[in-house]
Amino acid sequence: MLQLSHVKKIYDKTEVLSDISYTFEEGRLYPILGGAGAGRTTLFECICGDLTTDGGTVVSEEKADLFFAAKQSVLPMYISGEEFIRYLCEFQREAQQPEVYLDRVKLDKTVRGRLICEYTFEDKKRLQLAAFLVQRPHVILFDEPLDYCSEEYIDTFLEVLGEESKGHVVLISTGILNMARRIAPDILVLNNGELNEVAADMIDIPEIKRAILDILGELEE
Repeated sequence: MLQLSHVKKIYDKTEVLSDISYTFEEGRLYPILGGAGAGRTTLFECICGDLTTDGGTVVSEEKADLFFAAKQSVLPMYISGEEFIRYLCEFQREAQQPEVYLDRVKLDKTVRGRLICEYTFEDKKRLQLAAFLVQRPHVILFDEPLDYCSEEYIDTFLEVLGEESKGHVVLISTGILNMARRIAPDILVLNNGELNEVAADMIDIPEIKRAILDILGELEE
């Protein structure tokens, strides 16, 4: 469980997050949908503690681990992906061999021995996903890992997270409505500093869909 209660964040007198309240349960993927500048990254940084909030509370289960995969991947650049996962495995008592995790996320074998600084965006995200599989934190936040990526990569990413969601709280941000709907039927829209849930059966109501697309700056399909 991850519970946000009246979370607020202010930058230069501007309320980026004005009143965020929501309880995230284990076992589900939560798409956080918002336009440019809506505050998705700020929300994630407040949840993980990288930013202090200006009001409200963020509560998770006692001693729960949290994993924040930023959009601009924070990874060690001058070791190989295989070395990185091997290093993580050494600190996990029940970890399997690194190849098990790299195979699971389908990181190409020709890439694994290269320095991470040479990786493509998708390769870095696969590596972050492998790191999640090794560390198995209770809460995982992925900031825009899927937008404008290849179909094979998106399918793999969502398949792995779907299989591993039991016992975890998984939040994935996106700026694309169709991507949010691929993540989960119900979506959470971040706009004007507030987070609102839109149920799957409501999204295709013309007025609601048009309002969401306007928020995102997308054209009507």
